[in-house]
Amino acid sequence: MRVASSLLIALAWTVPVGVAIGFNQRLARWCQPVVQIAASVPATALFPVFLVAILQLAGGMNLAAIVLMLMGTQWYLLFNVIAGATAIPQDLKYTTALLNMGRLDRWRTLILPSLFPYLVTGAITSTGGAWNASIVAEYSTFGGRTVQTTGLGALISQATAEGAHPLLLAATLTMILIVTLFNRFVWRRLYRLAEDRYRME
Repeated sequence: MRVASSLLIALAWTVPVGVAIGFNQRLARWCQPVVQIAASVPATALFPVFLVAILQLAGGMNLAAIVLMLMGTQWYLLFNVIAGATAIPQDLKYTTALLNMGRLDRWRTLILPSLFPYLVTGAITSTGGAWNASIVAEYSTFGGRTVQTTGLGALISQATAEGAHPLLLAATLTMILIVTLFNRFVWRRLYRLAEDRYRME
């Protein structure tokens, strides 16, 4: 649920922002260097600062874990959305303008279908990053204090800290199994759909 939540939050802001950057060259020249600098900062370096503040909120460690996953994964989506928006042919943009399409119709018939393959690629890399981040996000030690929440990532970190090798192996294999099954039954099907219906040639 935390991985899915971080992905949905990332999609909610990266799609409109990425399309705006990809459609506007002037905005792209200003925003892309800023985004690249922000993306280069390791999420784990900032996490203790956010953790101190977020632990005071109602969500506590659950909210903090989602924030760290989001910080580490949102950039994959944003860069893919920008690439997808930039790749939309200019003549298709002119056609929608000539047809006087409204904003909603333009998104439904041109932008989202064109972005679909890029969104799938971005979502795969983002969820992979979120799974990796969960190991740090759900179990953290700073200032001599350990804070954790219930989750597979926390189980892996705790087993590592305690030297519980059988538990560590079982938890790691469980994560591998979940990611493999999700890739097999979700992402592969979405990739096929992108190739069959939403590929621009």
